[in-house]
Amino acid sequence: MAGILFVTSRLPYPPLEGHQLRAWHLLRAAASVHQVTLLSLQRPDDPTVPAAELTDLLAGLHRVALPALNQPGPLLALGMGRILTRRPLLDLRYQTRALQQLFDRLVGQADLVHLDILAVAGLLDRTPDSIPVVLNEHNVESVLARKRIDIERNPFRRLMLRVANQGLERFELEACARSHQVLTCSQHDAVRLRNLVPECRVSIIPNGVDLEFFRPGAPEEEQPESLVFVGHMNWFPNRDGITYLLSEILPLMADRPGVHLKVIGRNQLLSVPESLAGRVNFTGFVDDLRPLVQQTAVFVVPLRAGSGTRLKILEAMAMGKAIVSTRVGAEGIELIDGQNVLLADTPEEFAEAVRRLLDNPELRRSLGRRARELVEQRYGWTAIGQRLLATYDALLQEKSAAGRNDRTGTLAAQGMCRSDKVSHQSGLQRATQEFDQTASRNSPND
Repeated sequence: MAGILFVTSRLPYPPLEGHQLRAWHLLRAAASVHQVTLLSLQRPDDPTVPAAELTDLLAGLHRVALPALNQPGPLLALGMGRILTRRPLLDLRYQTRALQQLFDRLVGQADLVHLDILAVAGLLDRTPDSIPVVLNEHNVESVLARKRIDIERNPFRRLMLRVANQGLERFELEACARSHQVLTCSQHDAVRLRNLVPECRVSIIPNGVDLEFFRPGAPEEEQPESLVFVGHMNWFPNRDGITYLLSEILPLMADRPGVHLKVIGRNQLLSVPESLAGRVNFTGFVDDLRPLVQQTAVFVVPLRAGSGTRLKILEAMAMGKAIVSTRVGAEGIELIDGQNVLLADTPEEFAEAVRRLLDNPELRRSLGRRARELVEQRYGWTAIGQRLLATYDALLQEKSAAGRNDRTGTLAAQGMCRSDKVSHQSGLQRATQEFDQTASRNSPND
């Protein structure tokens, strides 16, 4: 049993958002074997009194308030910090002085540090070299940011996005190079990181689903001509995806006025085209989305941007739903077009795939049944947790072996340590140079 210091950007319980859900299940896996101390930033909408489900798992819980950005003061401080330090906004936003001070006090008692999201990767600078660090990459954030810039058509917003994300790729590159192990959700993201940081040690720990909680409903519950989209609109890929669905896909189905869409998740006052009035229902956040999804005929994922894997798809698969998705939306999940999903990347293809499913109940049932079989085989959280524990064990064994070598005090061991350090530094320099060359090739001149 080891002491794990697990750091998150917000309380992982209750898991209301995708990154919280992944953090919660990885935390549960870690705490099933090790003594885990959780250090978490606390956002204004997090519970002021942590739930017993969280505290009962832990050896200790420490929280640091994350200032809200709804006042001029914090926004001005963030902007000035960006100008003075040239650090990316992601790092400046989450690296509060209070978090750093508490981390400094706790890290000396840890055998391993788990940084659960890139936003807290600035703590690598404060972690002793002798303590292994695991960095959990929910997404390859720089890839996601670049895609968002590519999609944006408003010149002013495009410029602001470039300014906001300046330095993000270098920050992510350096964080991955300095971590002892990086976790990704998919093979796609592992390849992306290895291309950026060749010496990066990557373990694929996929996203998962609670197979007991999410189960298929009765086919007779399905409402004809019904579609559902799940996702909070405060995440750009979701917001862009629903805009794409409303503006470019559903208008192609104007000859089917009975088709209606439910959008489940926090809404940011997105407008519905007049031609679709009365056919789109924004439910807002719901405590339990299962009944709404189970009553729907087709689950749609029209995403054009993203990284990692979509928990919404895994949940729909576990509920045995027929899914139409773009390839970006289904990325990282071992789905096969026509076998357990229908994949469509143009508005015309997407609309036609939806039509096929609405017209063919047997095809819907077949796709849903095979999707459920796939998540049972590959994406249960219990099996995923075992993969995380195996990753921890390997790092802890390396740390133990290094400690034994240090205690011998032999010249050979000392030379090896120096060589490893030089190799790591030169590897980081090479990766940085490669990034600079790639950036100069890829950056537009406008």
